[in-house]
Amino acid sequence: MADGADDAAECARLATLAGSPVVAAEPARWGFSNRTTLATLADGRRVAVQWLTDRAVARWRLRVEARLAERLTAVGIPTAPLLGGDAGAATPFALHAFVEGRNGAESLVTDAGAVRLARLMGALVPLLAAVDARGLRLPSTWADPARLAGAAQRWLERAEPRLDVAASRALRAAIASLETLFAGRRPVFTHGDFAPVNVLVAPAPGRRGGTIAALLDLEFARLADPLLDAAWWGWIVRFHHPDRWPAAWLAFLAAAGGPNASAAFSDRIKVLQLLRLLELLNRAGPRAAASWAARLAVTARW
Repeated sequence: MADGADDAAECARLATLAGSPVVAAEPARWGFSNRTTLATLADGRRVAVQWLTDRAVARWRLRVEARLAERLTAVGIPTAPLLGGDAGAATPFALHAFVEGRNGAESLVTDAGAVRLARLMGALVPLLAAVDARGLRLPSTWADPARLAGAAQRWLERAEPRLDVAASRALRAAIASLETLFAGRRPVFTHGDFAPVNVLVAPAPGRRGGTIAALLDLEFARLADPLLDAAWWGWIVRFHHPDRWPAAWLAFLAAAGGPNASAAFSDRIKVLQLLRLLELLNRAGPRAAASWAARLAVTARW
């Protein structure tokens, strides 16, 4: 919940929306750009309330997420049902039904756990690509190489004072290669923030690795190249869990449709990673921007 006196107001607002008083609340262990609170209601239900930092994103989520969840369910991807929310609240929020499961990031503690998670999440990639995105008016900058190149050039011009020479050079090369590497490739639905922290894993009878209980945080959903989600998953694991990455990456690719050792495949992955980091740097506030610039510098050396 929020700090101090805001707690009572947030609990009251949540109770009104959920139709039952809040008897217990605790912050979720995972979550970065948004805070999540797990609440128990007097009627016995558990819910997850996500406090959203971006009001425009909150409006988009509350308008689109229920429809999007239906499309995901249709291809076999479970989500946490959206119960409601308020984009106009002092702190915008989205209210979801509680889904039992461990956060996927917890699986990265061991090599075996990382490989099991990689297989589960890799298997979601072709399902995501099959989601019907018609009528959802999803962002489409990443769906067209020329449009993405124009946007990335603007991001780079704004971000360049924060970047070292090697990162700037790598980004310029990435932008210049977009049309050659991605021309003619059909864009698909992508999650946009496809990372271990954005899934819940639950036990499943007869399946040692469990199953995906829910795919979370759809606020970055977009139309993009089919490799975007794989590229971002690979970046997250390689950057934050480098010891797990070699085995997990191979397992992820195999589950997603087969490892690809071609130079073009590797180049596409690297370009998508660099440009997604540049996009996040462009969106970051002053305090976070230095961290994203540092991550870009590391990634440029890979």
